[in-house]
Amino acid sequence: DKPPAAASSTMAQGHGGEIQKHGHGQSSLLSFLLRLFTGLKNLGLLGYALEAVLKFSHVSHRAHHKLHFLDTPKVHFIVVMMILTGHLAEHVHQEEENHHQEARMAGLEARIAALQGEKKMQ
Repeated sequence: DKPPAAASSTMAQGHGGEIQKHGHGQSSLLSFLLRLFTGLKNLGLLGYALEAVLKFSHVSHRAHHKLHFLDTPKVHFIVVMMILTGHLAEHVHQEEENHHQEARMAGLEARIAALQGEKKMQ
């Protein structure tokens, strides 16, 4: 038997630790939503930018009068939610990357073990 190939982006680690192949284009609703959510990681940066604009409106008299429509509790709430969503999305993205790295490492460890087993047999 040949040793398992290194885990690639088309392979995922199953619940029992085994590596399962997934076909291209076969995406479940959950993985689609996960990719969509992790795409929101830059939303936090936009939230921080809006927060800076809101703070600037407190410093500058001209900015305060031009941006008065942004200085509402609703906008402040939206900014905070953008920042929190961005942080959560970045965390989920890092967890997803960690799972891919763990699957890749498991594949490489299995491959090394198989090569060492072949070496002992010789």
